[in-house]
Amino acid sequence: MKHRFLRKLFLWALLLVFPFAGWAQSSVNVSPIVQKGEKGEVLWPQVPSFKLMGGKTADPAALRLLQALVNTDGKVRLSIGKRGDKAVKRYARLIPQRSEGYYLEISPKGVVIAGADDAGTYYGVQTFAQLLQEGCLRKVSVTDYPAMPDRGVIEGYYGNPYSHTDRLRLFDFMGKNKMNVFVYGPKDDPYHRSRWRENYPADEAAKMSELAQAARRHHVKFVWAVHPGGDIRWTASDYKAIVEKCESVYKLGVRSFCVFFDDITGEGTKGEKQAELLNYMTDNFVRKHSDVEPLLLCPTQYNKSWTRGDYLKVLGEQMYPEVRIMWTGDRVIDMIERDDMEWINAQIGRKAFIWLNYPVTDYCIDHLLMGKTYGNGLDIGPMVSGFCSNPMEYCEASKLSLYSIADYAWNPAAYDDEESWQRAIQYLMPAHADAFRIFCENNVDLGVTGHGLRRAGESPRFTQLGPQAADADYARVFAQMEGAASELLADVSQPELSAEIRPWVVVMQCVARRGMQVLAMREALRTDNARAFVSAYEAYDASLSRQRNVRSRQYDGSIKVAAPVVATNYVEPWMREQVAGMIKDYKKRYDYRLDIFPQQLVEDGKYFVKVNGQYLSDPDYALRNAPATLRAERDTINPQSQEWNIALDVETNRYSLVNVHANRYLNELCRFGTNPFSVHWNTYVLTSKNGRYAIQNAENGGTAFWTLSADGKTLVPNLKNPQADEQYIFELIPIE
Repeated sequence: MKHRFLRKLFLWALLLVFPFAGWAQSSVNVSPIVQKGEKGEVLWPQVPSFKLMGGKTADPAALRLLQALVNTDGKVRLSIGKRGDKAVKRYARLIPQRSEGYYLEISPKGVVIAGADDAGTYYGVQTFAQLLQEGCLRKVSVTDYPAMPDRGVIEGYYGNPYSHTDRLRLFDFMGKNKMNVFVYGPKDDPYHRSRWRENYPADEAAKMSELAQAARRHHVKFVWAVHPGGDIRWTASDYKAIVEKCESVYKLGVRSFCVFFDDITGEGTKGEKQAELLNYMTDNFVRKHSDVEPLLLCPTQYNKSWTRGDYLKVLGEQMYPEVRIMWTGDRVIDMIERDDMEWINAQIGRKAFIWLNYPVTDYCIDHLLMGKTYGNGLDIGPMVSGFCSNPMEYCEASKLSLYSIADYAWNPAAYDDEESWQRAIQYLMPAHADAFRIFCENNVDLGVTGHGLRRAGESPRFTQLGPQAADADYARVFAQMEGAASELLADVSQPELSAEIRPWVVVMQCVARRGMQVLAMREALRTDNARAFVSAYEAYDASLSRQRNVRSRQYDGSIKVAAPVVATNYVEPWMREQVAGMIKDYKKRYDYRLDIFPQQLVEDGKYFVKVNGQYLSDPDYALRNAPATLRAERDTINPQSQEWNIALDVETNRYSLVNVHANRYLNELCRFGTNPFSVHWNTYVLTSKNGRYAIQNAENGGTAFWTLSADGKTLVPNLKNPQADEQYIFELIPIE
């Protein structure tokens, strides 16, 4: 007896010192990253056939998936079920006490997949499916569950809605990546928005029913959203109409519903009326069905920068507490952090449901957002009631970010944006991962928009070269880009994804070829070869023309057509600057074929700028932030106060206006700027008609034209679009 006790004590000591004895110290490499998992030695070099236990009571979706993965006519025991099922009864204590959780074990005794519920069982099988991809079976133990209760996708962008096939494929993707919510709210579905009172026609109703059933097979809740705010009348008949519309969609198999009041003005924005409507719908629709979930609401003031008055508090205090409220963050386009959640949850008296406006591009349609998904807080899981992404209208391309969002929402504490992005690339394009990675690297940032979000890390192979890089180094980067483009254009392994990204791949190919011609132009100037320079420039211009003609979604009935851009942050500005500078240099040195180069609208130099016969002047160089003024006569005391250096900026291909008297520039407000000069703020588009010119802000400065102030004494930016020809008010007179 004493020896037996000592033996047990010795074994306990071993377990304390070597808690995973018999396990290889490696994690379970599946996505989303599991909460807890260990993987050990190979038990079966090849996947065996199994003897299925618990199939009669297991979740049907999980069972269908499992039977598609393995043979079930063998001898190795495979037990499947949820808590309470006989097949997994002995493992009950190991199943997480969390909704959608599961316990998975692969041991010499066989395989156990035990869910906390049906969804957990299904997710356990999805993890098992990824483990099978190794081609063998290792010793494995996984305890897993989601950190966020609802994780998914909101089809809520402006633009071409997803096709029926897009959505069916998306549900399969969501099931594999353990996302459980799809909110159907395409702005351009008339029966969702403009014709919300009308039922779907028979053909559209049949598709909706198929979507609801397909989503359910992947344990995805199909949430149908109605958008009545544009013309709701807050009458009893409209209240009844919205319930009747939901009842009609309920008959199609939908069991989750949402109401959108976003992006509207007028009567529909009243918080107390919205709360009243959601309560009415809860009483007269939701609570009359035992299988309908509590409603979701997208409020009118759905981000902090738009909050006014007591709107949010009215929703929080007057609307039933089970109704969940969507939120996009501090701004329309924003990443979500802990202080965001603390603020909004206090306002609405409940956990907000996050509507993440990323990677949506309906406000920057020429871009694809294929970079890392980063910036969301890793500690906000307990503070949200849901976390969903509004994607691009390109469903397959969006899956790069959605893969990482699924990873993040399941286990934010373990989320690594770089590692998740690399796995997503391999997941989406396994046969051409290296080429696809180069493509993604050059489609990261979204450019300057009114929403302010920017993404770092674009074109890293180019930016890592540094200012002292040799042309051979640049050539290597451009060759990699062109090689990747050629490989992706020839791809047939992922036809849906390839079709979506093809316009951007063609543009990347053009960019790469232009880069090589820039280097050829540099070499021609170095070797004093005018003919070689012209030949290289013509090739450059041909690639640029091809690039400018590329379009995406240019078909009859398309809601939006994109002119794709690639590598806009660093590569494009570098090329523009190089080419503009070399052309200037060439013109100074040669007269051969000058006709092929673009002519500057205004040559660099000194000018008088006149409006209505008056001279634009610097009133006093000592006055800060002063407006430029107009004088009828020439200034004979300080004549240079009316002289202006006008120069083309090679980076932006726009012009700057700098007064000669004190070297003060005019800013986007038509005043003398006090901040450091910025080409992104303080260069302007010049256009000409009938001998007069228009000046227009650009990039960070907006798009306003410069016009006369009401008193006719100064210039002001006209924020309204002027009528035709009204903007052509300037005379530019060269000073010899």
